[in-house]
Amino acid sequence: MLRLAAMAAVDSFYLLYREIARSCNCYVEALALVGAWYTARKSITVICDFYSLIRLHFVPRLVSRADLIKQYGRWAVVSGATDGIGRAYAEELASRGLNIILISRNQEKLQMVAKDIADTYKVETDIIVADFSNGREIYDPIREALKDKDIGILAYLDHFSRALQYEYASKGIFVQSLIPFCVATHMTAPGSFLHKCPWLVPSPKVYAHHAVSTLGISKRTTGYWSHSIQFLFAQYMPEWLWVWGANILNRSLRKEALSCKP
Repeated sequence: MLRLAAMAAVDSFYLLYREIARSCNCYVEALALVGAWYTARKSITVICDFYSLIRLHFVPRLVSRADLIKQYGRWAVVSGATDGIGRAYAEELASRGLNIILISRNQEKLQMVAKDIADTYKVETDIIVADFSNGREIYDPIREALKDKDIGILAYLDHFSRALQYEYASKGIFVQSLIPFCVATHMTAPGSFLHKCPWLVPSPKVYAHHAVSTLGISKRTTGYWSHSIQFLFAQYMPEWLWVWGANILNRSLRKEALSCKP
């Protein structure tokens, strides 16, 4: 009797399941279409992102270097140019024959870097002492210093750079926004893993060498191939997970830096 009751219950459940499945068939098909569309869209996005990675960071290495002077003019402006990425970027542009206008807030460092670049690369250099935290008062001196120069390349902050690029692209000025990840500058502890993984965390010189190769190809870039891969992972993982990992890294770097202080 119990076996018959169990079989009847199974049969009843199966019949109920069949009826529910039949009535929900249209919804299942709709969900399947949505899932297929989402999967296709994400797949196309990933393919496009990897194509962009190859186009920006590997194809330029296989062809001759672009003539930046012919494309953009004789002068380039680099802000934050006395240390780190800014200085390396200025040196890389100078190595390609461009004259450099260096902007920073420390006049002594600016003069030293300007002389070093001029002597090393045999280009003209000029300096503008400006502290951007002072607000609008800095812009008149900058305007005066740049008015007679054939400026073709500018490097500033992300959103400001993108706005300038849209506004001035028709006038032959290329404004590139750089979004780097970790770079092994003098501010990082010498014994940290940042200095032990050069393929993941390049030096400012290596970073600038790669980033300059993307001029004219991308107006907004991480500048370095492994940084672009990191950026892709950041886009496709949950934000909370990325922030959690970044916080752990930042705390570790801060601890290492403090332990190196005398």
